[in-house]
Amino acid sequence: MFNKHKKAMRNAKFKKLITRTIGHVKVDTVLTEERVTPGDTLVGEVQLSSKKGFKEIEKVSVSLMQQFPFSDDTVANLSLITSEMRLSGEQKELNELVLPFELKVPYFTPKSAVNRKCWIQTDIDLPYKLDPRDMDFIVVNEHPLLPYVNKIVTEELGFVKTNREEVIHYPGFKPKWVIDKRILNHPLYPMLSSRQVPVAHEIEYFPPEEFRTKYREIEFIYDISENGMDLYVELQFIIPKEIGGYFKRAAISESDRDERIHKLSFTNEEIEDPETIKKKLIELLVNTEIPEELRV
Repeated sequence: MFNKHKKAMRNAKFKKLITRTIGHVKVDTVLTEERVTPGDTLVGEVQLSSKKGFKEIEKVSVSLMQQFPFSDDTVANLSLITSEMRLSGEQKELNELVLPFELKVPYFTPKSAVNRKCWIQTDIDLPYKLDPRDMDFIVVNEHPLLPYVNKIVTEELGFVKTNREEVIHYPGFKPKWVIDKRILNHPLYPMLSSRQVPVAHEIEYFPPEEFRTKYREIEFIYDISENGMDLYVELQFIIPKEIGGYFKRAAISESDRDERIHKLSFTNEEIEDPETIKKKLIELLVNTEIPEELRV
């Protein structure tokens, strides 16, 4: 692995250098890429130098961080993936050290946006260290499956993409010690509980013309892997005015009783055939029944 790493670093056309001092240690983090796509492997190395050596350091960690704004106007900086490198006794005696690392960008990573920045954060577990305040940004591109599916549903099925996208954080969905049945039975739980960070990137559409008396909005949540794609489709139904007054309809909407989430699974072979994607989506829109409490 180390030889492969050295070759990648040597042949890189671009090298981004991030330099800072943490305590008595100078830390240089070198990246071969400044732009990445979900599924890519980000290659780099951490170069440490200190006249005092590294006797107090047990490990060095490099994290891919992303900033997530939430609907309650709060912002959280969350680690998407972390690579930890522990120092051997021999390494601690040196004054200069190079530690190679790789970070595979998770498939669920949303593309970069003004309020959704991504950066590399390097840290060492040094007592009494200074805050590294590492905010050296990189750009995350959109995974190519998103514009591919978007073109199919908008140009061939008549979906209308809105300008609203939302990243929702589900902090209670981590698998350890979950006993709440409302979480365990949530349709997104199997997907979110398997992620280091349980976030869902929702992309919103208005339905095709022929379905606008049934559905108010449709949202897509992608779960992409090397073997294919699960597309979670959140159907938001029209709440008829006959159902009751404004406050009753608002209560239904607030409690999400007008929504249903369905999972459509596609192999890599099915993804290559637009007709398969179109067929599964249309069948879902046609066959999904209106919730009983919304029927008039």
